[in-house]
Amino acid sequence: MSDIISIVPTQAPQWRETYQAALLELDPKKLLQRIAEARSAILDQIEDGFSKPSNAEQVALRNALEMLSRLAESEIGEQRKTA
Repeated sequence: MSDIISIVPTQAPQWRETYQAALLELDPKKLLQRIAEARSAILDQIEDGFSKPSNAEQVALRNALEMLSRLAESEIGEQRKTA
């Protein structure tokens, strides 16, 4: 995650803001929704044909998607344990 944060510009793109919100969400009831919002913002950025992301941003986007997948799997596993 440190490489993602190290390339954050002064004004973060929307996908970074939603991604960080998902990572920092403490309410389990809101976490999966935040993850979905962040994934959607990241995929929108990837699909955006008007701006080709730099190699560093491509890596950051892939890393962010991977982290969100892990976070979602972990949260779903926790919810199943408590159900």
